[in-house]
Amino acid sequence: MYLVIGSTTILGAHTICTLLQKGLPVRAVKSDRSDMDRFRKIMGYYFSDCDNLFDEIDWVEADPFDRDSVADMLCEIDVVFNCSTPVFFGLKKDDNIINGIVNSTALLVDEARYAGVKYFCHVSNLQALGDEPEMKEITEKSERDPKGNYTEFSQASFLSEMEVWRAFEEGLPGSIINAGFIIGPGDWHRDSSAMFDRVRHGFRFFTKGVTGFIGVNDLVRCMLSLAKQRIVNERFIAVSQCMSFAELLFYIADTFGVKRPKFNVCKFMFAFLKVWYRIKYLFSHNNPRLNDDFISLITDFKLYSNNKSINTLVTGYQPIEQVVKEICKLYSTAK
Repeated sequence: MYLVIGSTTILGAHTICTLLQKGLPVRAVKSDRSDMDRFRKIMGYYFSDCDNLFDEIDWVEADPFDRDSVADMLCEIDVVFNCSTPVFFGLKKDDNIINGIVNSTALLVDEARYAGVKYFCHVSNLQALGDEPEMKEITEKSERDPKGNYTEFSQASFLSEMEVWRAFEEGLPGSIINAGFIIGPGDWHRDSSAMFDRVRHGFRFFTKGVTGFIGVNDLVRCMLSLAKQRIVNERFIAVSQCMSFAELLFYIADTFGVKRPKFNVCKFMFAFLKVWYRIKYLFSHNNPRLNDDFISLITDFKLYSNNKSINTLVTGYQPIEQVVKEICKLYSTAK
């Protein structure tokens, strides 16, 4: 049986639907905070008879900090797809959040090893990787600077990976995929899907930050290929291509036939916006997404190599422009 953790994320939901298409048994983890409406919406992109297929999923509720709860969800599981990656933090640094993420990952991999899981696929992100000079591609072997000034999101992702590597060394079979910025159809008001709705309705701003992007279906293909081959103790960067956020938004606008975003928001402009949000936070205490993690993602210039994953996991990736066209078509149909 396959276990998907982070089942209602855009990646987790598409992974479950792909497994169901293949007729494979799936157990999915949910909590009282899981967005089941979003999951059902993504199921609708795959199946016409969602209700019956939804009931075929072995849904379990688990507390990621409770050992017995984690052990129960891993019972009789052969393959684990951990799609539950850290989320962006708020304006205030909170070491408790980082420690919680790392500790829950440590508990998960330890219990997976005790349960005799045959394969563990940990899906991480590009922010956990090492560094290279600008204009040089970051690879699986790029090292992090011990004195580097990393964001909390990057640090939480990296430290979580360290727990996974420890478990691999102790006998848990598996590997890590560092996924690019995931693009796919989902809830048009959340995740990367929200970009399509905003651009369609006249979003006017863009940034020139460069990173690696990947369509969600390509990422799922990489995960399934990794699990099928049972490759152990390896890291793979999964990106279709590196491009700027401006290019991505322009692709979306051109496909919809609307005006392209017009105003370039430079990195120094975000400093002024952060001051405003900090003042706003004093009164509302709601942590906005405009923080160092998010600003770094959309403004930094970083290139990533996908050679290893192409040579080992897949023969090639779908171009992002084609991914965008397919998502825009689904958006138009849904609307």
